[in-house]
Amino acid sequence: MWITVLLITSIIGYSQSLPAPVPSLHYETGITYKYSYQFTVLLNEDSNLTSRAASVGRNVGYRVSSEFLLSPIWDSPENSKEKLIKLELLKPTLLVSSNMQSNEGDPHWSKLDNLSYPPIYIHWNDGNVKKVYVLPDSQDMINIKKGIASLLQLRMSDVQVKEADVSGQCDVRYKVHGTTIKKRKSNCERNYPHQNNLGTKQLLRPTLATSSDMIIELSPQESIIQTIKGREEVRMTLNLWKQAAVYVKSKMHLNFVDHYGNHATLKGKNVGVILNSIAEEMGSKLRGEPLEASLNGDFCPNCMPVSELTKEFGSNLFPEYLGELKSAGGFLKFLDSIRRASKKEILMMFKDSNGPILTQILDVLAAAQTNDALDVAFELIDFESKDIGIAERFLLCLATSPNPSESTISKTMKLLNKNFKNEKLKASLMITLSSLVRTYCTSNADNINSLIVQNVNKILVRGLQECQDVACIINHLLALRNTALPQNLPLLVEFVKKGGILGLMALEAMKDIGEKHFTQEVNQVLFKVYNQFWPHQESAARVLAAELLMKSSPSAETIGEIIASLPNDDQPEISTLVIKKLYTSMQESDAVRSCVMDLLKNSTFGNYYNLAHNGSSSSVINELQATHDANITYGINVEMRPTGMLKRTSFDLNLLGNGENAHLMSMSLFVEGFGLTDEELKENPQEHSAGMQLSVLGVHLRPYIFFTGTGELMSLIWSGAGSNPTPAVQGNFLIIDQTHSVVLQNGINVDLNLKGALSADVSGSVEVSMWNKNAHAVVKNKGALLVNGFCRVDTSFVESHVDFAMGGNSVLDMVVDLDFAKKPMAICLQMEQPSYVFRHNVRKTETIPGSKLFIKTLKRRTMYFPGKSFNLFKRNSDSCRSMLQPKKNKSFW
Repeated sequence: MWITVLLITSIIGYSQSLPAPVPSLHYETGITYKYSYQFTVLLNEDSNLTSRAASVGRNVGYRVSSEFLLSPIWDSPENSKEKLIKLELLKPTLLVSSNMQSNEGDPHWSKLDNLSYPPIYIHWNDGNVKKVYVLPDSQDMINIKKGIASLLQLRMSDVQVKEADVSGQCDVRYKVHGTTIKKRKSNCERNYPHQNNLGTKQLLRPTLATSSDMIIELSPQESIIQTIKGREEVRMTLNLWKQAAVYVKSKMHLNFVDHYGNHATLKGKNVGVILNSIAEEMGSKLRGEPLEASLNGDFCPNCMPVSELTKEFGSNLFPEYLGELKSAGGFLKFLDSIRRASKKEILMMFKDSNGPILTQILDVLAAAQTNDALDVAFELIDFESKDIGIAERFLLCLATSPNPSESTISKTMKLLNKNFKNEKLKASLMITLSSLVRTYCTSNADNINSLIVQNVNKILVRGLQECQDVACIINHLLALRNTALPQNLPLLVEFVKKGGILGLMALEAMKDIGEKHFTQEVNQVLFKVYNQFWPHQESAARVLAAELLMKSSPSAETIGEIIASLPNDDQPEISTLVIKKLYTSMQESDAVRSCVMDLLKNSTFGNYYNLAHNGSSSSVINELQATHDANITYGINVEMRPTGMLKRTSFDLNLLGNGENAHLMSMSLFVEGFGLTDEELKENPQEHSAGMQLSVLGVHLRPYIFFTGTGELMSLIWSGAGSNPTPAVQGNFLIIDQTHSVVLQNGINVDLNLKGALSADVSGSVEVSMWNKNAHAVVKNKGALLVNGFCRVDTSFVESHVDFAMGGNSVLDMVVDLDFAKKPMAICLQMEQPSYVFRHNVRKTETIPGSKLFIKTLKRRTMYFPGKSFNLFKRNSDSCRSMLQPKKNKSFW
């Protein structure tokens, strides 16, 4: 008995501690409710260089104040909670205010003063807005009314739901305490035809953060909304440079004023009957719409007609400005306008443009990727000509596109049907096609199984199987490397086993696919390549196999076997490179570092014979430029022959940040047939040749062969053809292309746009003296990066913008001196970077269309980076000192 009493007492006490039950939201039919309503929208930059308090005064934005009437005009005869509510917005007022905390502002005339304000009708059922019905009206005003209608959508219990409102389909969390309801929205997805374009590389994309919170107070006497206070924030931050950021803040306040009076009600069996009677009375048809805001279409306030572009900005695209900010800026100016132009307009622009800028306009067409732009480019470029310079440049710009579509891949694939008179151009086309596939798959993992991707891969694999010569195989392997599809691993493994240059290329393709896809069988093949199980394995392939093993399975057993094998190799250059790669892997991976440090505590592995090697080869990765958010690193790999002759050298530029490694550029020089030992000549005689392999923004280009055979070498030397700078890579590349759209609770749309362009001009020259037996080569890397960010909160009655631009141009010179007058040959690598300036500008503007109000502020920041030369590695420094230090003149006497 006492147990029963105790339980009853506990239950009573518990029920008394709970908040009072929340009644259902209820608006009485026949009564008109009057509310006051206002919202504020403010834009600003969000820089770490300015305090929050200091930045408040530099906001741009506006405030809209109004009153509105809610009139339930119909109840469903079958469900008293199902209603049709008439919403009438009374004459709103626009105020321009730059202070988030202030309720004051300067009233301004705007188009709001001339608008009529037809009502909208809300089909409402127990706190859920099913649909709204609108009369002909300004789209901005319809969206604002939809924002108010969304406020009537409430749940009366603690719950997390997926809910549709003015911002789209959102995750909503309700917390209820008595008559107070807290509502938080997140992860809103738009249903209208708009795609937020995020790009594939985390480092080259922005971080978009949104928050939306409301506190709703209900009137306990009437179960209607008494007050609503809301706060929202949208923030876009560039991961590459977090000081480049913009944010939008919005406040909203709704307050019940009084009962405005009574009104007539309508009778009907369903809402359709009521809407028809309203339409007859109003003399205008009502249009049913979902609660989500509709947009006015693609908006680009700075876009000029393409017919005027060349007059205003055509001079920016002159060839002499390649690699400078002027060229990158002109490229971005053309881009948005050409994306909105028709095929006819683009063709007319080409006819009206000067000859020197036409190639740069083709760069823009490649980046635009609209059907009209690609159709014009494919018509104007002669892919069947023997002169392939323009075609190859266009294909490279297309290959580096950050957001290729299925349509772009399909159109490019059709070019394979053309009759190519130059096989090099066909190889470049396959590289472009495969690079587009790779980026397409990276942007969405599901795309790897799409029909277009599988069709492209089938074409490349079938072409490889049908190849009759080495050049054909090399071109197809390079294409498969650019696709980086894991399904091609078994095919690549078979080429790895064959060894030679084809085995090396297949191994490089496997590296691009990624170690996470390697199986135990693949790792066993890598071990056999490293240990030269199959004949004719390239030394570079053996080093690469060891590097991949360190990354794919960094276990004590794997790394221990590699370390233990180093003293047994009769090629000290390979052992030297492998140990350098091990040190590099320790810098990049905590797992490898921990494993190696544990191994070296054991004298079996940590001894002089394993770790000290006398090869001249080297591999280093150093910092080129560092910021708080990202680093640019350079890597240099030098592989020498035992005779002291250079075999292969590569220079890599990478962008590091947020745990991601984004490739910028690689240049690899290779020399075959020179400095071979007698044993090498017997086993694998090679013809004298030299060439260069380039990679730009992750796209691996076809090899460029300087000469093949002694005859071509002597012809090159005596003609002096290489002494003049020869372009290797030229063009304007789109590297960032992202758009976002967020609708605030008040129905106002926030447009966020980020675009980045890289203008590059890479050229090289070489001078060879047979008399002095030396050579001097210079590779000049000239580039400019420009990133433009836009944040717009535009309506027909007021426009507010915050735009930023950041960028700079720099030069990186790589100088190679060779002295082959004596053995071993001496080599000196030098890298120099002149001083450069990096600029970050922020502009804020606010205008009222039709009025003279124009507010503009501009803030400039400049960062100076002094010039410097780079210390590469000790052997190189010693060699440079010996070669370049002035010799003391001996006295004649």
